[in-house]
Formats: sequence, structure tokens, C-alpha cells
Amino acid sequence: MALIGTHRQGWAIVLSAVGLLALAFVPSLAMLPYLVDQSVQRFVLFGIVALFVASLGGARSLALTLRNLPRAVREGFYPVGVALVLCGVDMLSVLQLVQGGAGLSPTWVVDLLQVVLLSVSVGLYEEALFRVLLLGGLLSRHGRTRSGMAASLLISSVVFGIAHVAGTGALDPLSFLQMLLKTAQTSFVGLLLGVVYLRTRSFAGIVILHALADFLLMTPTVVGSGVDGLLGSYVSQGDDPLALALAASLIVTYLLVIALYAPAAVRSWRLFEELPVLGEGPLDASWAMPGSEGSPSPDLRSTGRPPRPNGL
Repeated sequence: MALIGTHRQGWAIVLSAVGLLALAFVPSLAMLPYLVDQSVQRFVLFGIVALFVASLGGARSLALTLRNLPRAVREGFYPVGVALVLCGVDMLSVLQLVQGGAGLSPTWVVDLLQVVLLSVSVGLYEEALFRVLLLGGLLSRHGRTRSGMAASLLISSVVFGIAHVAGTGALDPLSFLQMLLKTAQTSFVGLLLGVVYLRTRSFAGIVILHALADFLLMTPTVVGSGVDGLLGSYVSQGDDPLALALAASLIVTYLLVIALYAPAAVRSWRLFEELPVLGEGPLDASWAMPGSEGSPSPDLRSTGRPPRPNGL
């Protein structure tokens, strides 16, 4: 039962901001390994966001059920596929270093287990925050038209991207360009996850996709350099020659990564074209899995066009 029944969009926006800013205030447990501590923080934050979602009437949207899970993974697999390729390329570099005499991190097995924990916690927290709470709040007011649905998806995805570079510090042209490119790349992923969630209503599916992509991207660094290799920022700042060179290399890297992830945005649009006007969102009491009682059939198209066949 919703504790907040009116002005859900406004409340969802405010609570999303609180859920994001809370990351800076959740206490750290110094006795725990770094990645375990970060995981515990995000599990706590997921609990806080889940309470926010429940207060707005969307508790059922966080159900971790297996229904529609295979479909969600299939439709949203592209970013995981890119992460798998990047992981493979980086692992080849790690193996070449090992053959040249460099050793693996002595704690890489334990560190990988911690990366699994971190990936799951981040997936739960960020998907609940951006795909359920924020997107759900926007859809509660704008989900009755296709333009409103599209705007809600775009806004929540861009905010998801901005959140990954927020708090970087003083801005200069190179830093701003890095932030802009990183935001674009992350927004492409967020857009696809948002569309997949609306099509399948599988919270478990988007959490697994998010966690898998993060795990694959972090694995080579942890295996080769240990946890310390994960410490850093998405943006390089400074005016010394080394910092400027690093910033330039990051810009080139981000341009290449955006080229790799751009098809995710194209796929998002194609999947969105097949999505009927929902008239509801994750915070509505009637939100349910497609095909279950009270939910629209996935084959009903408000566009008037016949459903597109599966496959290429």
C-alpha cells in the first residue's frame, strides 16, 4: 500500500536525489576489505531506495522473480557482449605481461569474489534508483503517451550517466569533454536497460545485466593489478603534461567506447517502437509482468502495426 498517493513524480524526483546523495553519507566500515565495504554500503542504499519505492506504491516492481528473465537477458545483452569483448582483450594483455615475467595479483581469487559482491550490490542499488524510482516517477505522470514515455526514458538515462561523473571537481575543457563522453556512453546503456525493463518488467533481468557488465569490465584490472587498480576516476584532471596526456588518451578511449556502445541506443529505439503505450509505470499498483493478470499482453501494439518477428 502506498504511503504517498499524490504528486508521485515530484516525490520520486526528490527521493531519487536523496537516494543518490545518500552515497556520500553511508558510513564506511574500516575493518572490512575495501570492496566488501563498498558492497555493504550499496546494499544499505538499495534497502533505502526500496523503502522509497514501497512508499510510492511500487514494491512489487522490485520482485526478483525468474519470470521473463531469459527474455530480459536476451533483449538487453548487447552491453554485456561489449563488456565481454573488452574483458577478453584486456585479459590477453594481462597474460602477455605474465609471460613477460610479471605476476598476477596474489589475491586475485579473493578479489574476484569481492568484485562479484560489488557488482551485484551496484546492480541492485542503481537499477532500483534509476530504472524503478526515477523512471517510475516520471512515467506516473507521462506514461500515457509515447512522447512522454520516450522523454521519461531519456531523462532517467541521462541522469544515470551524469551520476557516474558527478562530483569530479573543478571543470576545464578537457575534463568537461571527458565527462560529456562518459555520460553519453553510460546513458546508452541506461536507455537500453530502461526499455528492456518496461518491456519485460523483470527487475532481476536488468540487475543481472548490469552486474555482469560491471564484473566483466573490472575483472582484468583485479586479476592483473589487484583492488588498487580499481581506485581512480572516470575523469583525468590537472595541467601538468602527464595529466594532459592522460586526459587526451581518455578522450580517445571514450570515443572508441561510445562507438562500441552506440548500437545499444539503436537497439533501444527499435525495442521501444514495439512497446505499447503503458499508461502506467513501476510505481503503479497495477504494475505486473506481461501476460499476468492485470497487465497488457506484450503483443498488443498501440502503434497499429503488426508485431515485428523475433530475430534479425
